[in-house]
Amino acid sequence: MDSKSNYKYIIAISGFILMATTFSIVNSVSTILVAPVINARNFTISEYSLLFTINAITMAIFSPLIGALLSKINIKIIMAVSSIFAGVGYIMYGFANNIFAFYAIGIIVSIGVCGLTTIPISTMISDWFDSNKKASVMGIVFAGIGTGTFFWMQLVSKILEKASYKWVYLLLGFIILIISLPISLFIAKRPSYAYKNTLEDNDSIQNKSINFKEISKTPGFWSFTIGLFLMGISFAGIKQHVQSYLSILGYSLSFNANIGSLIAVVGLSGNIVGGIVFDKFKTKYVLGSLGIISITSIILLFLANQPFFAYLFTIFYGMTMFVSSVWPAFGVSRIFPNENYSVIFGVANMFITIGASIGPFLSGIIADTYYGYPAAWTIYLILTIIYYILFIKTVK
Repeated sequence: MDSKSNYKYIIAISGFILMATTFSIVNSVSTILVAPVINARNFTISEYSLLFTINAITMAIFSPLIGALLSKINIKIIMAVSSIFAGVGYIMYGFANNIFAFYAIGIIVSIGVCGLTTIPISTMISDWFDSNKKASVMGIVFAGIGTGTFFWMQLVSKILEKASYKWVYLLLGFIILIISLPISLFIAKRPSYAYKNTLEDNDSIQNKSINFKEISKTPGFWSFTIGLFLMGISFAGIKQHVQSYLSILGYSLSFNANIGSLIAVVGLSGNIVGGIVFDKFKTKYVLGSLGIISITSIILLFLANQPFFAYLFTIFYGMTMFVSSVWPAFGVSRIFPNENYSVIFGVANMFITIGASIGPFLSGIIADTYYGYPAAWTIYLILTIIYYILFIKTVK
C-alpha cells in the first residue's frame, strides 16, 4: 500500500480532470448547442434529439466490452484510443452538414467517452483506493462533472454570442484531445495485480450465474431495475431538453448558460453530499424526501416562463441530480447480497442506460407536436412518482 499511497491521488486528480473536461463537455455542455444547431441546420427537435438516443445506446452496447477489455489490454492503450475518438469526433461535429453525419459522429464520440471516462476511472479508483475510501473519492472525482459544466457553459455561451456553433465544436474537441491524451498515455495505469484479480472475478461471476437467476426472479429485483429504467427515461428526457425548452420560452443564451451553470453548482454539492446522506439516514426516508423534491422540480418546469420559477426549478432539480449516479450503485449493495454485486450492478446499469437512451428522443418527438414540452413534463412527472414508489417499495 505504501508504494501506491501517493500515486493514487494523482489518479484521482486525473479522473476529476477527465470528468470536468471530456465527460462534462460531451454529456452536459452539448445541451446548450441544441438550439443553435437546429436553427442553423433546420433540423427538427426530434431529429436532433435522436442523436442523444444513439449516443446512449452506443454507450450501453460498448460498456460491457470496455469492461472486458480492461482486464486484458493495458488501460493506457484503451484510454488513448478513446481520447482520439472523443476529441477528433467532437471536432468532426463542426464539419457535419446533415443529421446523418451527426448520428455517425455521435457513435464515434460515444465510444470514446465510454472508453475514457466513467468505466476506466471507476476501475482505477477501485484498484488504487481502500474499500472504506472508494465512495468518498468517487464522489469527489465525479463532482468534476458539475465543476466542468459550470465553466464550459459560461465559455460556450460567450462564444455563441459572437461566433458559429462550429467554432465551439472545434475548440472543445481540441481541448478534449490535448488534455485527455497526455493523461491517458502518461498517468493512467492499473496496479500489476489488477489484471489477475479481474480475471479471477470474472470466473467467480460465471460460477455464481445460478444465484443471479434466482435473484432476478424476485419482485425486489424487478421493482428496482424497472424503477431505474423509468428514472433513466425521465432524468435524461428532462436534462437534455432544458436548454431547448428555455430557448422556446424566449430566454437568451446567456440566461440559459446561467441556468446550466447553476444546475451544475447545485449538482456538484449534491454529488458530494449525496453518498453521505444515504449512509447516515434510513434509505426509504431519503428516497421519500428526494421524491418530493424531484416532483416539485418538474412542477416548477410548467411555471418556468417566469425567471423566478426557472431558477427555483434549477435548485430543486440540481439537488436530485446525484440520484441517477449514486442510487444505482448504492441500491444494489443495499438491496441484494454482496457476492452478486458485480452481476446485478451490470444489469442495473444497462436498465438505466437504456432508459436514458429513450428519454431525449421521446422529449423531442413530443416537443414537435401541438402539445409541446408541457406534455413531456407531464409524462415525466407521472414516471417520477412511479419510480420513487418502486424504489421505496423495494427497500422496505
